[in-house]
Amino acid sequence: MKKIRFSLTRITAMLLVLVCILGLLPATALAASPSSIKMDDCTHNGVKYESPALGTCHLHQMHFGLNGKSTMGFCAEKGKGMGWSLEGHTWGNPQSISDPTVKTMMAFFYAHSTGVFTDQAHALNVDDVWDSDYTWTMNAWVQAIVWRYKAGLLADPVTACAEELLYVYNNLEHTSYTSIDDTMDGRSFRDRAQYILDLGAQGVWGDCAVYEYAYTGPGSNYHPASDVQAIMIGELNITREKYDLTVKKVDSTNPNKGLPGARFKVTSENGTYSKEIVTGSGGTYTLSALEAGTYAVTELEAPEGYEIDNAGPQYVVLPSNGNNTVTVTFADSPEITGEGSIRKVDADDPTKGLAGAVIKIEGVDNDFTGTFITGEGGYLTDVPWKDMPIGSYTAEEVTPPEGYTKSPDVNKTKQSFRWDGKSDIALVFENDAKVKVKLIKLDDSDNPLPGAVFNIIKDGQIVGTEATKADGSITVTDVT
Repeated sequence: MKKIRFSLTRITAMLLVLVCILGLLPATALAASPSSIKMDDCTHNGVKYESPALGTCHLHQMHFGLNGKSTMGFCAEKGKGMGWSLEGHTWGNPQSISDPTVKTMMAFFYAHSTGVFTDQAHALNVDDVWDSDYTWTMNAWVQAIVWRYKAGLLADPVTACAEELLYVYNNLEHTSYTSIDDTMDGRSFRDRAQYILDLGAQGVWGDCAVYEYAYTGPGSNYHPASDVQAIMIGELNITREKYDLTVKKVDSTNPNKGLPGARFKVTSENGTYSKEIVTGSGGTYTLSALEAGTYAVTELEAPEGYEIDNAGPQYVVLPSNGNNTVTVTFADSPEITGEGSIRKVDADDPTKGLAGAVIKIEGVDNDFTGTFITGEGGYLTDVPWKDMPIGSYTAEEVTPPEGYTKSPDVNKTKQSFRWDGKSDIALVFENDAKVKVKLIKLDDSDNPLPGAVFNIIKDGQIVGTEATKADGSITVTDVT
């Protein structure tokens, strides 16, 4: 079974999108209706089908000269004649048709059979073009709606359109559906009709001017003039909207800072447009009067003093979410030219670097964190300065080197700094030595004397009393 060719998936989502694009309905430039039209050709493929509402329906495809174009028309008086013998004959006395269902269905047919779509149809992905076989099927459907309109059978447009679509499918596509609520490819005939008419009401198929022309020719042996059907024909002229695309370059560490001098290339997906641009003083460049479609934006060169974070391409669809102007933003990071130095030294001899101190670096306005150990000369040598985000940090001593104490003053164990990638960072942490003093008591023969008692005095005050051990020694720790 041939599948229906218009996009009907995610109906609810599509209809919600329409709310966003109401401000972008296509402008139309409809030419005035000519006083007469002439049949270019009439093709009858011998196919007919039965419609419970209309009876036997014969399929014709007829083309007429309308404002310099060959346009398909539809029979407007079921029961009267039509055929190839009328080629070259004329119809005149046009009368405007304002019925919204007829206008929508004819706009829908012309768009898909000729490939002429609004920007909104492209944006909603309902822009598939029918092949010749399927055009016959859809021609039969639209023809049935025209006859229903003439017979006064469009009081409920959704039901009428769904019923005729079911009849056309059962006869021409050899299916056997029995209800308009039967599903085909996951959607009922009722939902399909509702979807197409709703899109038409929003202007997605375009604004089709429809006229009915009465036969004004002499008739033929096969078709007397009194028995020739009137013709209903429409014209769908679409003026394309134009859109603006703004390319914006910002500092990755400060998105409010626009960067001039970034060079980009913008190309259309269909290959019809390509341009190189350079951002101006505010970090932006706007391309105007672009056709609807998908564009690729690629950064070719970063501004001076910056590095490209992600060259792209980034893909942008015009229009987007109902906006005539769309902005695409790229962020670049400042080049790292500065260096950092963090060192641990002896408080009594600042020229003496201390290895083995554990220092933790944490970002204040970013998520960087790292723990590092001082090496030879007391320096931290494995801090990844070039990979650290621009921003504010704290460096804190976690563990002092062996033999040294950690200062109780937090201002000496924790320091703040700002890393901008340009300025050099130099931090110094000082430690007081932690000393052990061992005293040995000996007799005149240099033998150890245990049990001798000593007072430990600091700054004139007794801070402890110790007795010598078996080896004649006492040990005083934490001496500063």
